[in-house]
Amino acid sequence: MEEVAKIMARGLIALPSEVRKKLNLNEGDIVKVQVKDDQIILRKEERIFDLKGSIEQTGSTGKSFAQILQEELNKKKKEG
Repeated sequence: MEEVAKIMARGLIALPSEVRKKLNLNEGDIVKVQVKDDQIILRKEERIFDLKGSIEQTGSTGKSFAQILQEELNKKKKEG
């Protein structure tokens, strides 16, 4: 997918609606900005409260909270 966006005053960029829909981006979402060579890469940044209700309660698994959280973030990324 390739879309065109215009840089406006103060460096603001309006993402085309097709891009927002494909990435499920909504007002208030956070994106990570990375510059690689001559490219700008935007990634939706998952926040801990975005995972609310997604962690199953399975009792003692022997895993740390950080491990469980990372697994849930990875699941969300795969789901897209």
